Amino acid sequence: MLESIVEFLILGIILGGIYALFSTGLTLIFGVLDVINVAHGEFFAIGGYIVFAAVVLLHLSPVLGILAATSGSFLLGLAVYPLLIRPLKRRLGRRPQGPLFLVLTLGLSTFLQSTLLAIGGGDYLRIPPFVRGMLDLGFTAVSYQRLLVLAVATVSLASLFLFLHFHRQGVAIRAVALNPDAAQAVGINLGMIFTLALALGVALAGMAGALIAPLFNVYPAVGFAFTIKAFAITILGGLGNLAGALLASFVIAIVETLSVLVIPSQWQNVIAFAIMILVLLVRPQGLLGRADRE
Repeated sequence: MLESIVEFLILGIILGGIYALFSTGLTLIFGVLDVINVAHGEFFAIGGYIVFAAVVLLHLSPVLGILAATSGSFLLGLAVYPLLIRPLKRRLGRRPQGPLFLVLTLGLSTFLQSTLLAIGGGDYLRIPPFVRGMLDLGFTAVSYQRLLVLAVATVSLASLFLFLHFHRQGVAIRAVALNPDAAQAVGINLGMIFTLALALGVALAGMAGALIAPLFNVYPAVGFAFTIKAFAITILGGLGNLAGALLASFVIAIVETLSVLVIPSQWQNVIAFAIMILVLLVRPQGLLGRADRE
């Protein structure tokens, strides 16, 4: 029994790295722009399609494929704010923006998914593992591909946090997230920061899609399930709180994997939302969110 617990705990940590890489980008976008990016899963799928084209069709190395997926998603993300969000924000003025931005990103999600379907077709695409083989731990074995995902996710998220705390543009992103009016008053270009934050967020989604592609089939709607799970993680961690999203990713992943020891596996996907509902009832601001004070 102890070996089974340790085995599922290891799998939970690896799954947590996958969740964290995807949900942190969604949390960053919401925390800075106050926009719920429903199209986040489509950028995940785009990363998978780009790495498929690079590795399977062009026979490039997996490293170049992952870099291409991340860079391609980043470049697409650079266009979203100036072409879609900023024009709508100008037209709305002081009117409530949240619901319309939700509809806007939902439309973007449908557009991107339809575009992927038209270009790549509806077939399930398979990508060979970037790294073959298994690490034998005695009581269990873990594929090197899953360990690669965890390693790259760890390095990428650590780099993001270092960027946000020590780079000038990263500090500006944090300032805008805390108080956009005050940030603008001291000379920070809000449009540039909004564009950069959104591009970084979707770049993380594209990287996640590229890394996870060998573990799943690639198809236009592959990111939908991850998007729904990321919403639960974002709420659980505290809306806009990156550290909270990171913690919530591992909490949900570990609880999900350990739950199969006591409940049927078909109930596994319910765990995240059950935890989310419980937290909303007990602590609405999330694990690391701050309670609003009058």
